[in-house]
Amino acid sequence: MTAFIREQGLLVTAEIDEFVAQAPVNLLAFQEGAARVPLGARDSMRSWLAQFEAGWNGFD
Repeated sequence: MTAFIREQGLLVTAEIDEFVAQAPVNLLAFQEGAARVPLGARDSMRSWLAQFEAGWNGFD
């Protein structure tokens, strides 16, 4: 997501860097795993949030 924001110029670099520095490690790991799943195979956002909030254990 940050790559898209950078490419589109939606925020200045300093703001993006600050966001990345403050993002929780678990959320970043979740997003990285989700990015490896093809769009058509992804669960709904509601399902992802439920998994994350329940203590996500990684992608199979």
